[in-house]
Amino acid sequence: MRIGATELLVVFVVALLVIGPDKLPAFAKKLGEAMGQFKRYSDKVAKEIQETVVEPMEEVAEPIRKAVEPIEEMDKTIRSSVREVEKSFSDIGKPAKKTASPARETAEASEGEEKPEVTDSESAVKKEEEEQQQ
Repeated sequence: MRIGATELLVVFVVALLVIGPDKLPAFAKKLGEAMGQFKRYSDKVAKEIQETVVEPMEEVAEPIRKAVEPIEEMDKTIRSSVREVEKSFSDIGKPAKKTASPARETAEASEGEEKPEVTDSESAVKKEEEEQQQ
Protein backbone atom coordinates (compact mmCIF):
# COMPACT_ATOMS: atom_id res chain seq x y z
CA MET A 1 0.00 0.00 0.00
CA ARG A 2 1.43 3.34 -1.07
CA ILE A 3 0.42 6.72 0.17
CA GLY A 4 0.11 9.28 -2.58
CA ALA A 5 0.55 13.05 -2.35
CA THR A 6 -3.18 13.72 -1.93
CA GLU A 7 -3.54 11.22 0.93
CA LEU A 8 -0.52 12.73 2.66
CA LEU A 9 -1.98 16.22 2.28
CA VAL A 10 -5.31 15.07 3.78
CA VAL A 11 -3.52 13.47 6.75
CA PHE A 12 -1.51 16.66 7.31
CA VAL A 13 -4.64 18.87 7.23
CA VAL A 14 -6.52 16.58 9.65
CA ALA A 15 -3.51 16.50 12.00
CA LEU A 16 -3.28 20.29 11.82
CA LEU A 17 -6.95 20.63 12.76
CA VAL A 18 -6.92 18.00 15.53
CA ILE A 19 -3.55 18.72 17.15
CA GLY A 20 -3.29 22.39 16.38
CA PRO A 21 -0.50 24.42 14.82
CA ASP A 22 1.34 24.93 18.13
CA LYS A 23 1.75 21.24 19.05
CA LEU A 24 2.14 19.86 15.51
CA PRO A 25 5.99 20.18 15.25
CA ALA A 26 6.52 18.45 18.63
CA PHE A 27 4.04 15.73 17.71
CA ALA A 28 5.74 15.19 14.31
CA LYS A 29 9.11 14.87 16.07
CA LYS A 30 7.77 12.24 18.48
CA LEU A 31 6.09 10.39 15.61
CA GLY A 32 9.38 10.38 13.65
CA GLU A 33 11.29 9.03 16.66
CA ALA A 34 8.67 6.32 17.20
CA MET A 35 8.84 5.31 13.53
CA GLY A 36 12.65 5.13 13.70
CA GLN A 37 12.51 3.00 16.85
CA PHE A 38 9.93 0.71 15.23
CA LYS A 39 12.19 0.29 12.19
CA ARG A 40 15.20 -0.56 14.37
CA TYR A 41 13.22 -3.19 16.30
CA SER A 42 11.78 -4.73 13.16
CA ASP A 43 15.27 -4.89 11.57
CA LYS A 44 16.59 -6.55 14.73
CA VAL A 45 13.79 -9.14 14.70
CA ALA A 46 14.36 -9.83 11.00
CA LYS A 47 18.08 -10.34 11.65
CA GLU A 48 17.38 -12.74 14.54
CA ILE A 49 14.96 -14.73 12.40
CA GLN A 50 17.58 -14.91 9.66
CA GLU A 51 20.24 -16.15 12.09
CA THR A 52 18.09 -18.61 14.04
CA VAL A 53 15.84 -20.04 11.35
CA VAL A 54 16.94 -19.42 7.78
CA GLU A 55 20.68 -20.03 8.06
CA PRO A 56 20.34 -23.32 10.00
CA MET A 57 17.76 -24.50 7.46
CA GLU A 58 20.19 -23.77 4.63
CA GLU A 59 22.93 -25.69 6.45
CA VAL A 60 20.61 -28.69 6.77
CA ALA A 61 19.41 -28.42 3.17
CA GLU A 62 22.88 -28.50 1.59
CA PRO A 63 23.71 -32.16 2.46
CA ILE A 64 20.23 -33.14 1.34
CA ARG A 65 20.78 -31.43 -2.03
CA LYS A 66 24.08 -33.27 -2.42
CA ALA A 67 22.43 -36.59 -1.56
CA VAL A 68 19.64 -35.99 -4.08
CA GLU A 69 21.98 -35.22 -7.02
CA PRO A 70 22.86 -38.87 -7.77
CA ILE A 71 19.20 -39.82 -7.51
CA GLU A 72 18.25 -37.10 -9.98
CA GLU A 73 20.98 -38.30 -12.35
CA MET A 74 19.67 -41.88 -12.13
CA ASP A 75 16.16 -40.56 -12.74
CA LYS A 76 17.30 -38.83 -15.94
CA THR A 77 19.06 -41.98 -17.12
CA ILE A 78 16.06 -44.19 -16.39
CA ARG A 79 13.64 -41.77 -18.06
CA SER A 80 15.78 -41.63 -21.22
CA SER A 81 15.96 -45.44 -21.28
CA VAL A 82 12.20 -45.68 -20.86
CA ARG A 83 11.69 -43.22 -23.73
CA GLU A 84 13.96 -45.32 -25.95
CA VAL A 85 12.05 -48.49 -25.07
CA GLU A 86 8.71 -46.77 -25.68
CA LYS A 87 9.95 -45.58 -29.06
CA SER A 88 11.10 -49.10 -29.91
CA PHE A 89 7.70 -50.52 -28.97
CA SER A 90 5.89 -47.84 -30.93
CA ASP A 91 7.90 -48.82 -34.03
CA ILE A 92 6.78 -52.47 -33.80
CA GLY A 93 4.23 -53.35 -36.45
CA LYS A 94 4.89 -50.30 -38.60
CA PRO A 95 6.00 -50.84 -42.18
CA ALA A 96 9.75 -50.93 -42.60
CA LYS A 97 11.36 -47.73 -43.79
CA LYS A 98 14.07 -47.88 -46.38
CA THR A 99 17.21 -46.40 -44.85
CA ALA A 100 19.70 -47.18 -47.62
CA SER A 101 21.79 -44.35 -48.98
CA PRO A 102 21.77 -43.50 -52.71
CA ALA A 103 25.30 -44.94 -53.05
CA ARG A 104 24.11 -48.22 -51.55
CA GLU A 105 21.13 -48.33 -53.92
CA THR A 106 23.38 -47.96 -56.95
CA ALA A 107 25.72 -50.65 -55.62
CA GLU A 108 22.75 -53.02 -55.13
CA ALA A 109 21.44 -52.28 -58.59
CA SER A 110 24.83 -52.98 -60.15
CA GLU A 111 25.19 -56.29 -58.31
CA GLY A 112 21.81 -57.45 -59.52
CA GLU A 113 20.79 -59.05 -56.27
CA GLU A 114 18.31 -57.73 -53.75
CA LYS A 115 19.22 -57.35 -50.08
CA PRO A 116 16.64 -57.21 -47.29
CA GLU A 117 15.69 -53.74 -46.06
CA VAL A 118 17.02 -52.69 -42.67
CA THR A 119 14.81 -50.61 -40.38
CA ASP A 120 15.95 -48.15 -37.76
CA SER A 121 14.89 -50.43 -34.93
CA GLU A 122 16.70 -53.42 -36.46
CA SER A 123 19.90 -51.45 -36.88
CA ALA A 124 19.58 -50.24 -33.27
CA VAL A 125 19.18 -53.84 -32.09
CA LYS A 126 22.22 -54.93 -34.12
CA LYS A 127 24.26 -52.06 -32.69
CA GLU A 128 23.26 -53.04 -29.14
CA GLU A 129 24.19 -56.67 -29.80
CA GLU A 130 27.60 -55.60 -31.10
CA GLU A 131 28.17 -53.43 -28.03
CA GLN A 132 27.23 -56.30 -25.70
CA GLN A 133 29.65 -58.66 -27.47
CA GLN A 134 32.51 -56.20 -26.91
